Amino acid sequence: MVDYFGIASGRNEDKFSRSGLTPVKSNLVDAPYVGEFSFILECRLIHMHEIGLHTQFIGEILDIKADEDVLDDKGDLSVEKIKPIVYTPEYDYYFGLGKKLGKHIP
Repeated sequence: MVDYFGIASGRNEDKFSRSGLTPVKSNLVDAPYVGEFSFILECRLIHMHEIGLHTQFIGEILDIKADEDVLDDKGDLSVEKIKPIVYTPEYDYYFGLGKKLGKHIP
């Protein structure tokens, strides 16, 4: 699903209809977010940079929406529960992040 949402253009098809996911109207930005996702960052577009065949978008986070199932016992976001991923375009791989390795001691 992540790959599809990243590759398919909303100009060419209705990603919500095709995926069966629910669009939710934002009160802050002119773009829907996915109702079934437990973690949402709502961003305002600040800059667009053309990089060869790609466009890099830079945004400002305006709001964070998070279900309780991705929060720790203090009510903070838990990286281990969110299980973020990173895509490497040069290799076409996704990598998972999230395992706690240790604490920084200043």
